[in-house]
Amino acid sequence: PSHEETVCNGYALRQVLTRLPKEEQELITLRYFKGFTQMVTANLLGCTQVQVSRRERQILKKLRNELL
Repeated sequence: PSHEETVCNGYALRQVLTRLPKEEQELITLRYFKGFTQMVTANLLGCTQVQVSRRERQILKKLRNELL
């Protein structure tokens, strides 16, 4: 993608992320912006790795639907 497309995509993603509930924003931030594993994210959020995996999949599906 061109620089312009990348900037536009980043802007659109930020807009969609701000509409997520805070808990979902936190999970996505930990996983994709801070680069933590699912296990580390689970420990920080006080849940299991399986719960992080399931929630992450649901959130990513929601983000894809919002962006398409």
